[in-house]
Amino acid sequence: MLVETADAGAVAMRIPRAEWAALREADIRTAVDSALETHGLAPWTSMKIELFVAEKEVLLIARPISDPPRRFRFRSFADLTAALGCFPAGLDSDVVYIDGGWELFVRAEDEALPNALFEFGEPLPCTEELYAHIGEHGDVVARRDAVATLQRYFC
Repeated sequence: MLVETADAGAVAMRIPRAEWAALREADIRTAVDSALETHGLAPWTSMKIELFVAEKEVLLIARPISDPPRRFRFRSFADLTAALGCFPAGLDSDVVYIDGGWELFVRAEDEALPNALFEFGEPLPCTEELYAHIGEHGDVVARRDAVATLQRYFC
């Protein structure tokens, strides 16, 4: 088994077909966890595995499965900062300006979200793919700790 890539977003391995035939699901999980740990990364709690079979080997690509962030859209920066003023500290959050509006992405349980978020912002559906698309095509204002960063300067 040869590890081609191992980072937070994916692990890719080439496995000879003879070796592949003897592997069990637990062996694959162990190999992916080991590849992540070798690169200084924590093992994933769940993963999606894709297989690409060639004549002599199998390419295995594993990716983490995570819940998409909650997405809220604000018409103005004033509305965004009004909602941010009510946020607790330490939430994983990103803010992106796109299509004339401000998008806040939050990875938190509903109980941790302040009511002001729903008062000043509009909750919208989100998938991991949409999150990546907006981050790529919009102007990323702050990443990972956006709420604390914007609170420090504007609230």
